[in-house]
Amino acid sequence: MARIKDSNSNEIFNVKSIVAYTLVFSVLIFFMTVLQTTCLSLFGSTPALTFSIVCAIGFIFGRKAGAISGVYAGTLMGILGGIGSSLAPLLYTFCGYLCGAMVGWFLSKNLPSFMIYSVIAGILLEISTVIYYGLFSESFSLGQIVTKVLIPEYFAFLVCAIPAYALTFGIYTLFKGKDKRKRRNFN
Repeated sequence: MARIKDSNSNEIFNVKSIVAYTLVFSVLIFFMTVLQTTCLSLFGSTPALTFSIVCAIGFIFGRKAGAISGVYAGTLMGILGGIGSSLAPLLYTFCGYLCGAMVGWFLSKNLPSFMIYSVIAGILLEISTVIYYGLFSESFSLGQIVTKVLIPEYFAFLVCAIPAYALTFGIYTLFKGKDKRKRRNFN
C-alpha cells in the first residue's frame, strides 16, 4: 500500500485516506458553497462558510491541502456566486496556503491558535471586499461599506470559523482513528 508523508508533521497517510479526505471535503465544500450563495444570512450579511472551511483545512492538513481546497472553493464561489471577475480563487488559495504554512511557526494546532489565524484571514477577506467594491461599485462610500458590509461580514466569518474548525478536526480524527485501527489490526 502506498504511503505519503505530510510535510507539516511527517505523519504517514495511505492513499485510501487521501482519497477519502478529498471526496469528503470536496462534497463538504460544494454544499457549503451552495448554502452560502443561496440562503444563509448572519448579522445581516452572508458568512464566508467556504472561506472558513478552507482556512480550517489548511490549518489542520497543511499548506498543500489548504491551497488545493482554496482553488476548488474559490472557483466554486466564482461560478455559483455569479461573480464574473472574482478574486476568490486567488484569495482562498493564498489564505488556505498561509494557514497551513504558519502552523507551527508561532502557535500550535488548537482552536485558540486557529482563531488567531482566522482573524488574520478575515482581515485579508475584508481587504479583498474593499478592493472588489472599489473596482466594481458605481457609488463607493467607504463609511457605508465598513458599517453595512465589512463589520457584519467579518463577525459572521469569525462565528462560522469555530464550527468549520470543529467539523474539519472531527473528520480528521474520524479518518485518522480508522487508519490507526486498520494498521493495528494488520500488524
